[in-house]
Amino acid sequence: MTAAHLPPLSASTTPESTSPFYPGEPYSPTATPESSPSSRSLSLSGSTPTPSRPLSLVNEKIFDTPLDGPTRVGSPLEGPTRVGSPAPSVYEEKLKGEVVADLEKQGYPVNTEESAPAPEEEYPEGGLRAWLAVFGSTLVLLCTFGLSNSFGTFLAHYKTSQLASYPPSTISWIGSAHLFVTFASAFNAGVLFDKGYFRYQLAAGSVGWLIGIFSLSLAKTFIQIFLAQAICMGLSLGIMFGPCLSILGTYFRRRRAFVVGIAASGTAIGAVVFPVLLGRLFEEKGFAFAVRTAGFVMLALLVIANIVIRPRAISKTVVRAPLASTLRRIARDPAAWLVYGGIFGTYISCFIPLFYVVSYAQKYSTNAAVATYSLSIINVLAFFSRIGSGLVADRLGTFNTAIPLSFLVGILTFAMIGATSTPALVVFLVLFGIAQGGWISVSASVFMTLANDVSEIGLRSGIGFFFVALATLIGSPIAGALLTATNGSYVAALCFGGGMAMVGTVLLVFARGIQVRRKSSSVV
Repeated sequence: MTAAHLPPLSASTTPESTSPFYPGEPYSPTATPESSPSSRSLSLSGSTPTPSRPLSLVNEKIFDTPLDGPTRVGSPLEGPTRVGSPAPSVYEEKLKGEVVADLEKQGYPVNTEESAPAPEEEYPEGGLRAWLAVFGSTLVLLCTFGLSNSFGTFLAHYKTSQLASYPPSTISWIGSAHLFVTFASAFNAGVLFDKGYFRYQLAAGSVGWLIGIFSLSLAKTFIQIFLAQAICMGLSLGIMFGPCLSILGTYFRRRRAFVVGIAASGTAIGAVVFPVLLGRLFEEKGFAFAVRTAGFVMLALLVIANIVIRPRAISKTVVRAPLASTLRRIARDPAAWLVYGGIFGTYISCFIPLFYVVSYAQKYSTNAAVATYSLSIINVLAFFSRIGSGLVADRLGTFNTAIPLSFLVGILTFAMIGATSTPALVVFLVLFGIAQGGWISVSASVFMTLANDVSEIGLRSGIGFFFVALATLIGSPIAGALLTATNGSYVAALCFGGGMAMVGTVLLVFARGIQVRRKSSSVV
């Protein structure tokens, strides 16, 4: 049969076929050789044909292995995709350009003339493993930060027993160093988390924490207590607490702030339980027995946490970009620096009342119970606000929730100056417990919102918690120096804390403006 006798091909007679260039996709007769696998090029422009959730920064593995076929680059942005918009945002173009530059340096050819859609990264948003991760993370924070926030109980005991010969300012460095080592370790912990070492981090952190608490029960001298409580327990907590929050960000996106708030509420529970438990046992059974009792409770809870928390298997379409490349991109991101500066300022304000509220209440309240239970009042209210702030943040946006809470922390720090009567002090304790509890919960989610995809969550959180470490290291000592310089007056110290929170709030407002422009939405 000659060509003239062949029947014509048409849409109605041509059978369905598969594209020779992209297996599984309909064949297009207009396909060009440039779209074939042999071109080994990247497509970076074009319109988005269908609405989708955020795509990962790079959706094919191009950094670790040679390119064997067409590699597609998706949208790096979080948030809704504008349906039918043929033109990407300015930020999207800029970020794609940075990716292209990194690829070209590594010798990969890049074609920016066309684009193909990439598969989107899905978040489970629930399920047994996801909620078990929430439960386990809550137990970890209950055991660890719950005890860390009970340092005032240890301080009161040290002043009358093992460390009676040391001034309170020297003893307080144990608590400050513990928090600094904890938060400063979070950066390396975030890097390891992004590389997939979560299970090892949780196990090593749990073992180290238990070694520290049982060693503390035997400690007699300042250096022994410092090594056990500040160094050993601080490093162990730093290894695992950030990853325990970051893992929730891999399971949840829409309800991320809510589940982080649930996990953070474990801190408030521990900060209520441990002061009561230790305070009673210190008097009845002695320091060693009390600390060992707390240690055995922690042993049981941490074993459960290690069993129930399982890391999520990240989709193979999400590429873990080289660390140096990611750090360069973060360093060039103005929103990141504004967020970290805002977090730094507000956390300085948070810790000053927490460190000095007991002595402040002893000075100004005529009710001894108010001074004794001042921290417990704050932590009870913080339990509810940490969960509630997460619910609000998931509806209104993380920045939209964090900024008012940051402002409220600053205002209440200033207001503490006037809380010089028992009724006024009780009102302050209630309001500050709500504000600082909600702030601490939402601030962890703020770090995660900056990540382009799940492969950056641990690193972003680690950098953010390093700035928290700086705030814990310098904030309270500066406030203590101001107290000494003003002969015990709290006015200068509280004005310093309130002013830093106001600066932090302003920086967060500017960061929010950048995020609004990037996502084309006011719900950020």
